[in-house]
Amino acid sequence: MRLSAIEQETIILFNEKEDTASVDTCNPTLIRRLDKLIALQQNQGIALVREDENGKAYIIPKKWVKVNPPPAYSEEKRAEMAATARARFGHDVA
Repeated sequence: MRLSAIEQETIILFNEKEDTASVDTCNPTLIRRLDKLIALQQNQGIALVREDENGKAYIIPKKWVKVNPPPAYSEEKRAEMAATARARFGHDVA
């Protein structure tokens, strides 16, 4: 059964003592990305823990968990970036 977008949850759990985080997800894009990392065998420390019909659970290095807010640009910087894009790509940018 396919889950709706609201049902495709991702839960990331970690504590301050351990160096790993638990990622339990039903998001198909994230599942493909994590499965690809496992298949590459380059990223030691990632492991598939559980798989069911709706999602998968992984253990990953805690240092992979990041919170990155988007950059805050001033109106002047936005106008400058839009002008650069128009010059570079030759069409209007919103």
